[in-house]
Amino acid sequence: MLNVLFGTQLPVGDLKPVTGKPHAISVPGNTGHLLTFWDMPGIGESEAADASYLAMYVARLAEADVVIWAVHADSRATTAETRCLNRLLEDAGPDLRRQVVAKLTFVMTKADMLAPPPWIFDMRGRRGSFLPSAPLAARLDQKAAHFEKALIEPWGEVLRASTYNTGEFAVSDERLSFDRHAVHYDGHFSEEVRGAYVAAYPEHAGVFSRLRDNHRVLPCSALFRFNLAPLMVNVVNKLGPTAVFRFQRVLDDADELAEVPVAVVREYGNFVVWDGVRGVRLSDLSRSPL
Repeated sequence: MLNVLFGTQLPVGDLKPVTGKPHAISVPGNTGHLLTFWDMPGIGESEAADASYLAMYVARLAEADVVIWAVHADSRATTAETRCLNRLLEDAGPDLRRQVVAKLTFVMTKADMLAPPPWIFDMRGRRGSFLPSAPLAARLDQKAAHFEKALIEPWGEVLRASTYNTGEFAVSDERLSFDRHAVHYDGHFSEEVRGAYVAAYPEHAGVFSRLRDNHRVLPCSALFRFNLAPLMVNVVNKLGPTAVFRFQRVLDDADELAEVPVAVVREYGNFVVWDGVRGVRLSDLSRSPL
């Protein structure tokens, strides 16, 4: 995912983990500030490996402004993720635990593995973008809700959602706090909470949508370049009220992240339908004109 976002060449392994130590990637903002991502070793390799990574994770989580926690979209199990998250946060202490939980952004990576139902390639000339079909979009929503319930909801008492304030927000509520720069919500900002606030204060729908993004599990695909732009927007929004302006160039570039060349799409997969009785090829995407 980081390789696609930033054009880097971090090692990727299909058979076994290849990230044994943190790798740094720095992206310049439009005012000289650097946005630095640390690619961390993954968890779930083994009990021994996970234990050796805990201290490293705690240190990085404490230093980071935003933490992207990636889970595989094609997985149904959350035991390893919840166990590691629990161990990290239990060792952190109350104050650090609250800080770390507020930084977490959960994404479901490899969403392209969820098929069928089919993905739709919206072709516009020589390029296009991938979109989930309606049944697949519903499945992605269900998977996201499953991970949110397992990984985010249990920490409701220490969760805090934050976003920038453009200056117009002013809502009196015991869970909401704000100043002229930022808006905060104490607790789990679920879809139900967002809907209730939007119904009561429709003029602030944008603020509540950004607060909801704090606790939304976002499906992503590096292969299909799906939802990478919203991920970048979410990361920058979490960096504070001035980050949107400091990293506007990064956000402008993010608009192009969804584009995939038509020539590349042929390499993503194909079914060849073969008539075994007549011995002829009936269908082959690689031979079809696009």
